[in-house]
Formats: sequence, C-alpha cells, structure tokens
Amino acid sequence: MHLTQLQLRNWRSYRTATFAFPVPDKSGRRNIILVGAQNGVGKTSFLVALYLGLFGREAMSLIEGFRDGLGVDDRLVSYQKLIEGILHRPAKAWDDPHCSVSLTFIVDSEPVLIQRRWTFRRGGKVRDLDTQDGEEVLIETGGRRKLYSSWQEANKKIEEAIFPCNVMPCLFFDGEQAQERVEAAGGRALFDAVKTLYGTGLLDQLSESLRHFVTNEKTALSKNVGVVRDDELERKRHELEVRRDQLKTLQDELQAARDRRADAEARRLACENELYLIVGDKAADIQEYSSSILALQQEETALRQALVDQIGAAALPLAVGRSARRLVDLLNSESVRDRWLVLKDEASSKAGQIVEDVLPTVGKATVEPPLTQAQSTQLRFALEKALERLWSPPPDGCADEYRLPFLSPNERATVLAKLSRLRNEAAGALGDTAIEFQGVSTRLAETKSRFDRTRDIQPQLARLKADLSSALDDAKNASNEVASHEYRSRSDQQAIQDLRAAIAQMEAKKEAQDPIQAKLEVAQRLRSLADDAKDRLVTLCRDALEERCTIHFRAMISGEYRGFKARFESGSQPSLEGPKGQQILVSTMSGAQKRAFGLAFTLAVADVAGREAPIVVDTPVGNMDSDYRTRVLEYVAKAAPGQVIFLSHNEEIYGPYVESLKPKILQQCLVKFEMVEDGAGISSVVEGEYF
Repeated sequence: MHLTQLQLRNWRSYRTATFAFPVPDKSGRRNIILVGAQNGVGKTSFLVALYLGLFGREAMSLIEGFRDGLGVDDRLVSYQKLIEGILHRPAKAWDDPHCSVSLTFIVDSEPVLIQRRWTFRRGGKVRDLDTQDGEEVLIETGGRRKLYSSWQEANKKIEEAIFPCNVMPCLFFDGEQAQERVEAAGGRALFDAVKTLYGTGLLDQLSESLRHFVTNEKTALSKNVGVVRDDELERKRHELEVRRDQLKTLQDELQAARDRRADAEARRLACENELYLIVGDKAADIQEYSSSILALQQEETALRQALVDQIGAAALPLAVGRSARRLVDLLNSESVRDRWLVLKDEASSKAGQIVEDVLPTVGKATVEPPLTQAQSTQLRFALEKALERLWSPPPDGCADEYRLPFLSPNERATVLAKLSRLRNEAAGALGDTAIEFQGVSTRLAETKSRFDRTRDIQPQLARLKADLSSALDDAKNASNEVASHEYRSRSDQQAIQDLRAAIAQMEAKKEAQDPIQAKLEVAQRLRSLADDAKDRLVTLCRDALEERCTIHFRAMISGEYRGFKARFESGSQPSLEGPKGQQILVSTMSGAQKRAFGLAFTLAVADVAGREAPIVVDTPVGNMDSDYRTRVLEYVAKAAPGQVIFLSHNEEIYGPYVESLKPKILQQCLVKFEMVEDGAGISSVVEGEYF
C-alpha cells in the first residue's frame, strides 16, 4: 500500500496544494520522501489532513488538543470547532466556502481515492456535519465512485479498503508526541489495533457467532425434539463457562492491584524526591537567610538613626511652618504693591504728557472751532480722570500699605524663595528616609519569616517519613496481592485448559444421536478450537510485536538498553525488561529514546501486520544529537518495509543527514509560505526542492 497523492483545498494555510508521491520501486532501494517546511508553514496541516481526510470525526482524538472522554453532543461541538478552525481564513469571506482533502492510495496495484469535503456558510460557520450538506465523503475503488449518505457507512468502507482508524496512529504520528502515542496504543488498545491487521478479530466474531448458534439450536431442539442429555458433559461445559467468568473477574482484579502498586511506587518516588530537596538544600538556605537578616538589621539601624537626625534637622522648618503661610501671603501682597507703584509712576507721567499734548496749558488746542477757556479746562479735567483709570484702583492682592518697608523688592523675592526651599527640602528628605526605612523593615520581617520556616523542617521530615513508610507498605501489600492474583490466574488458566481437554475427549467419544445433535457438537468443538486459536494467535502476535520492536529499538539506541527487551502487557504501559528482570517504563526514558522507541514500535507493527502501509512521521528526530539522528534515520530508511514520508524543518533533516539518506531518497519537496495579510498566508508545494 502506498500514498500517491494528497490534495488540499482551503486547508489552513493551503489555498490549493497537491503533494504527488511516486511509488517506491519493487527492489525497495528508494523509499524515502522528504517534505520540508518551516514551523507554522504546513507540516502539522499535512498530518491533520491524513487523520481527518481518512476518518473525519473518528480521528479527532489523534489531534493535539482534542481527546476522547466527551459525550456525543460535546464531541460533535468539538468537531465543529476543529473544522471551523481549519478553514483557510481568506475563504471565510466567500459565499458558500468549503475545504477538502483528497487522498489517493495504491492498494494491491489498484488505486483507491478518498475525498472528504466540508461546506460552510459565509463567515466560516460549518453546516450540519451529520448530513452531506456539511460533510461529504466520496470513495472510488475498482473504478467505481460512490457518494456515501453517512460518514459511518463511509468509514466502514475505508476500514475495508485501507485499514481501521485505530491502526492509524501506529503509522502516522508526530515524533514530538512519540511517548503519548506509544502509551495510547499500548495495552489493550495496541492489541485491538494489531489484532485487526493480523486477523485475530475474525476468531472473536466466529466464537460469538457459534455461541449464539448453539443457544438457538438447543432451544429449537428442546422445543421440537427434546433435549438429548449428557449430564457430565453439560456439567463440564457449565464449569468451563464459570471458570471463564471467574478468570475475567480475576484479571480485572489483577489489573486493579497492578494499578495500586504503580500508584504506591509513584508516591514513594515523590516522597524520596521531596526528602532529597529538603535535606539537600535547607542547610544552605539557613546560612543565606542568616547573612541576609544581619545585613538588613544593620541597614535598619542606620536608617533609624538617619531618620532621627533628619527629624531634628526639620525642627526649624516645622517651627517656621506655623506662620510661614501668613508671612508668604504678606510678602506676596507687598510684591504686588511694588509692581503697582512702578506702573503708577510710569503711567502717571505719560498720562500728564498726553493731556499736555492734547490740551496745552499755554496756548490753545488745535481744535476747530476753537475752544473757550472754560471748555478747555473741563476737557482737561475729564481726560486726566479717564487716564487715571490705567492704575486705579490697585490690582487684586495688592497691599494697602507696607508692613515690612525695610525690605527692597529683590530682598522680598529672596525671602520667598528661601522659605519655599527650606520647607520642601526638609519634608522631601524626611519622607524618602521614612519610605526606605519602611521597605527595609518589611524585607527584614519577610526574611525572618522565611528563616523560621526553613529552619523548622523537622515536622516536614516526620511527615515525609510517615508518607514514605505508608507508600512502601502499600507497594508491598499491592505486590503481594498481584503475586496472589497471578498465581490464581495461572491456576484458573490451567483448570480451563484441563476442562477443554476433557470436553474435547468426551466429545470425541460421544456419537451424535441425530443430525441436530451432531451439528451442535461440531459447533461446540469449533468454538473451542476458535478460542484456543485466538489465545494462541494473540500470544503469537504479542510475542512477534515484542521481538520486532526489540530488534528495531536495539539497532537505533546508543547502548544503554541494548540488553533489554520490549514488553507489551495488556492494560499496562509499554516497558523494557532487563536481563536481570528489571523493568523500565518507556515514559521514564529520555526524549530521544522515546522517539526511537516510537519509531521501533511503528516498524514492528508494520512487520507483524505484513502490510506495506505508508509511514508518515512529523519531526522524527527533532531532539536527537547528530550521531543518534544519523543512526536512526539511516536505520528507519533501511528497515521500513515500504514508503516512508518524513516531515522536517531546516534544522532537523538537512545537509549531512540528507546526504546520508541520499541512496534511499525517492523524492523531495519543499513547502513555501507567503504572507498575504496579518495572520493569514498561503502555503505552496514545490516538487524537487528541499532545504
């Protein structure tokens, strides 16, 4: 199976884009496709397009920020928000905008086209996603196209043609979330995914179908013919069913005990870490706080003395302050009188000159007709009164008389300036010192408080020791319970095997009394065989998965875990088992080791499934050093059974890493981005180019 084309329309930053991928040659010598894009340009959009283009809302939980656990209504609302956030921003202004993903695979030499299209109202509000009006799915297989009436029907067809949705995160994933992906696919979910590819799920269906068949046929036999009894055989069959139910209950209890043990181990580790932090750091803190307290106490003493000195120095300004306001007002009013008198003297002399010019004392005014002496005298008096208004009455704030006549105008201004400066300087210096003293006192109190808390660690130690002891006891009790349940589980499994053997022996000896009875016995034997085959195949599948994952992981890591084996226990996180039985959870390994394990897991799934499905990895080696990165890339290129698509930026797979992959590179393409407006741009695909 190969991915040959991915077409995007109004998909995030892509307005219209086509990724065309050639099919690897039959020798498998060239199988690597490099897709280069800077961060925020379109790598994640490529991965999201694969998820949603294939399975729509069923794949929503694979996208970061959207997880399972919601109700049906909440899940639909989240899906609506997801799709509305994907629509290319400029397209929201169109009439009836839409976005779409078109995928073309080659399966068994035949093309399979899957096209999923979402339609919106103007403004970007998605239409009803439960109808073709909102979400439309078109599938073409065998040269026939069909537009499906519901997404559920379409997804079933895609599962038949490609693979089930729960297999997808095993093949398409973001390398930065390798740990989360492996944990999500671990345990029962992992077996469900691989079981579908491996075919063991058919045995579950067969066993259940046979069970219903036997029940229905027995009812009909009892009604029409009567029961052909075999008490011993029926008793053993009943006992087998009871044992099966008991084993299922016991396995649930075993898993609960394992969870309690893991929780106790986590609490123990947390207590030990907290004890280390307290014992390792508090002594240094005490010394540091002691030095800080001494320095702050000295600074507080110095500021207290400075405050006392400044209060003493402020005595004169404070004493003057009581009558300073009246004195300042008096000086200001006399200064106004000074300016008024100067104006009066200047204006009165000019006014007399003006009157003399208009109506001279000697001679006659040049006025036609000539004035009499009486008229001239009257006009002269009126003009003098009018000009007198230039300086009379005195201005507001002018003193009626001088109460400090001994001061000149310049001396009055000097006294006013000194009074203002003396009052402001004394108040400002005293306020600054008081504020600084308050700040130092506050810091001293806070430091003393931290000192007291740090010094008194005995109650914390006692509490932590008690918590640690409780966690150790809980872990011990849980381990004992796990051991007991495991022993009982093995006993029940052995009893079930013995019962199956006895039933098979009795059924082999029993002769069918009539065709119906013979048919029922055949159905019972087939069910027993199906159960046996299923148990064996699941075990074989798990063993094969562990073996292949171990081989791939050892080939990629630097050496620390080369003697360890991968383990996938149902209901537990994937782990590594050392040669001495030590267990290392994958979640506790370094970032580079988690990525390597995630890639090894993908290669193992491809091996066990026996399907050459494409592998798509976003930032596969992002946090690995140069040696690790080269080794992992070269190994994945060599070990992958089919097509591998790496999504990378220019500081991950570039230069020497591209050269090391060159013999395996089938195609390269580069995604370029052009900004068209604030917060929106267009990504385009350029084939044949790379960083």
